[in-house]
Amino acid sequence: MKLPPVLGSATADALRGALVSALVLGSTVVAPPEAIAATDGAAIGKCLLRKCQLPLARCVADPTCAANLVCIQTCTNRADEADCQIKCGDEFSNDVVADFTKCAVSDKQCVPQRQDDGSWPVPKTEALVESFSPELLNGPWYISAGLNKAFDIFDCQLHKFETPADNKLVGNLQWRIKDPLAGTNFVTRYTVQEFVQDPKVPAILYNHDNEFLHYQDDWYILAAKDEPKSGYVVVYYRGSNDAWDGYGGAVVYSREAKLPKKYFKEIDESLQKVGLKFSDFTLTDNSCRAAETKVEELEADLVFVETRVASGLNSAEKGFVNEVVKDIKLVGSEVKKDVLAVEKEVVKDVLAVEKEVVKDVLAAEDVVVQDERAVEGFFKGLFQKK
Repeated sequence: MKLPPVLGSATADALRGALVSALVLGSTVVAPPEAIAATDGAAIGKCLLRKCQLPLARCVADPTCAANLVCIQTCTNRADEADCQIKCGDEFSNDVVADFTKCAVSDKQCVPQRQDDGSWPVPKTEALVESFSPELLNGPWYISAGLNKAFDIFDCQLHKFETPADNKLVGNLQWRIKDPLAGTNFVTRYTVQEFVQDPKVPAILYNHDNEFLHYQDDWYILAAKDEPKSGYVVVYYRGSNDAWDGYGGAVVYSREAKLPKKYFKEIDESLQKVGLKFSDFTLTDNSCRAAETKVEELEADLVFVETRVASGLNSAEKGFVNEVVKDIKLVGSEVKKDVLAVEKEVVKDVLAVEKEVVKDVLAAEDVVVQDERAVEGFFKGLFQKK
């Protein structure tokens, strides 16, 4: 399934549908393009204009959201279209994108949820380790190998874990995305996840009750080895959010930035129990330079976004980008027009209310003045009689 085409003779409604897909794909917890492709773009657009006017207007006017849309169009008809779209969304993400996604997907449900197709089934208990303590993951660990190209394979995936209780695990997760233009700069992403261990099956950890997209991830520990300054943990996961129920993947955590080859065989044996094989995994690059300060990382992110927006994506033809930008401006103009109309109605209602309030206040003041005069006249007459 493909996304609705938005080039050349694209309609504004179809473009709005594509914009939603770009933004939904742009979250850390990602929605699949198939969920959008199976949806009427015009219906999405109407829903947005009716229920998410202000978030949509802010999104269209935001450079990062616009860059997201331009980027996602370059993925059309590519063999890796889905992965490309998800990558665009991960590269171009900010609070404006998150607010719009929340409205479009979670609050107003303009984008229907993709249902679980069984691609990532729940592992059988016998495929899991018999015992596991969250304390094993205390400290820094790297994702040194990943299976799902869309979710698991990023540079510099340094995760720092803590165990506030025997059955709890808190992960401060970090991963970095290379700037495809510069090739050396990075955009750094962060998130915090909290897991609770299953009381009956220690190899299962649950991460539920999250606010954004109401996402939840379940971890299944397939293998674990703890050695001095070394070791690994093999995690199979499956999850659900408001956009996609049943996504999944698998990763290998290691204490060392580069996974030692001596573990490959036993890791492969653990994966075979759930129908996977280590040869399908990709080793990640955890050697990139860490930024010295948070400010430096934020500055790098800003330069990245500005470069991508200013260049209009060098990989795309100029005419192609011009058509997309033209459609973006068209939607932006229409959305802003609708927003201004709503604002005018609000202002009109406010002015009407203010007018009534002023009228009531003046009437009340007249009553007060009359009462004061009556009292003054009463005392004046009383003293004159004396």
